[in-house]
Amino acid sequence: MMDYGEEGDEEEAWLQLRPVEPLPSQCCGSGCSPCVFDLYQRDLARWEAARASKNRSLLSREETQSCPSKLSPETFLAFLISAVDRLTKDTYLVRFALPGNSQLGLRPGQHLILRGTVDDLEIQRAYTPISPANAEGYFEVLIKCYQTGLMSRYVKSWKAGDTAFWRGPFGGFFYKPNQENSLEQLPWSYRDRTRFGRLDQDLLEELVGSCRRKPFALVCGSAEFTKDVAGYLLHAGLAEDSYFLF
Repeated sequence: MMDYGEEGDEEEAWLQLRPVEPLPSQCCGSGCSPCVFDLYQRDLARWEAARASKNRSLLSREETQSCPSKLSPETFLAFLISAVDRLTKDTYLVRFALPGNSQLGLRPGQHLILRGTVDDLEIQRAYTPISPANAEGYFEVLIKCYQTGLMSRYVKSWKAGDTAFWRGPFGGFFYKPNQENSLEQLPWSYRDRTRFGRLDQDLLEELVGSCRRKPFALVCGSAEFTKDVAGYLLHAGLAEDSYFLF
C-alpha cells in the first residue's frame, strides 16, 4: 500500500513528464501539418492516457535522429552543415549533407522547419531549399539574417561541421473543401485564418485589400467558377493583367 508521501512523489514525477506547451515563437506560422501545437496536443493526450493507466511505457516516442535517411514531418532530424557561405552582409547560403548520394525528396511548394535554441528559448522558422530537386548528397538553404532576431543570431553562429535540426516536408498549399465546417481537423496555425463556404466578392475584396503589394491571382476551375471569380477580382480593383484564368 502506498503512503501519502509516496503518492506525492509519484504525482510530482508524472508532472515532470507532462509535455510543455509551445511558445508562440515556436510556431512558424506557415500552416504546417502537423504544427508544433498539433504535436503538443498529441503528446498531451498520450501523457494523460499514460498517467491514467500509470504506464510510462505509453510515453515512448521516436527520438531526434542523427544521420537521417528519411525526412519526417513529426520528428526533427539532425543534418550536418558542410558549408556556410556569406553572400551579402545579411544573407547566407548554407549547405547540409545528406547520407551517401541520397536526395532530399521535396516536391515543388514544400518546405522544412528549422529548429534552434538561443538564450534557452526554442525558435522555429520555415525555409524552402533552393538546391535542385535532384541534387544528390546535399541540400542548400538561403537564409536572410536581419540585424536583430533570435534566428539571425542562431544562424550566424553556424560553421562547417555543426549540426542543425530540420522537420518536414510540409506542403506550401492549403485546400479547404466547401463542405467541411470544423476547425478541429485543420492545422493549429490555420484555424484563425480559415473561412468556410464558397468564395464570394466580399471575401476576395478583403483578401486583395489585405495585401501589402498588388497581388497576382491564378484562378482554376469550371468555366462558371472562373467567370465569377474574374468578376470579383475586377470589382476588387485588379485589372485583367493581374490575374490568369486556366
